[in-house]
Amino acid sequence: MIGRSVARRYLAAALEAAENAGVRDDLGRQLEALQAMIEAAPDVRRLLEHPVMTGERKLAAVAELLGEDPVKPLRDLIGLLIENDRLDVLEVADEVYQQLVDEAEGVLRAFVTTPVPMPQEQAQRLAEALSRWMETDVVIDASVDPETIGGIVVRVGDRVLDASLRGRLERILARMTGD
Repeated sequence: MIGRSVARRYLAAALEAAENAGVRDDLGRQLEALQAMIEAAPDVRRLLEHPVMTGERKLAAVAELLGEDPVKPLRDLIGLLIENDRLDVLEVADEVYQQLVDEAEGVLRAFVTTPVPMPQEQAQRLAEALSRWMETDVVIDASVDPETIGGIVVRVGDRVLDASLRGRLERILARMTGD
């Protein structure tokens, strides 16, 4: 897995290029789609990392996967990643890019996991409470994971608040087994 600090350097340059070209949102959308494809189909990653394929063919494959031509900052980013043998950056590209956009806008993103969908009103109250605690605007990015069992897991940057039943059970088990 690629270090996020390496990914940040590449994506900060891509963000700057996208802002200069007026395609910041398009780049974000395309990175999100590409990362989702890589996560869903391991063959996509193998295709992009195939040593025999030329950089041009890899870019053509990305365009075909996206169903549209990649914006210039994405073409440049992929070209640079191919050249430097860093295509693994694409595994975290969307998340890191969104974090950079949020930072530029003065917003923190809280990744919230619950066992069932969180009602909008509850998400709003949570965002307000986190905004007071973090002393900046917080946006909720909610996901559902039934394995959470109950409660909530909140990740804001490097901070994780695990108030889930699963987390509590894992901590109890660790104490009992001495791990």
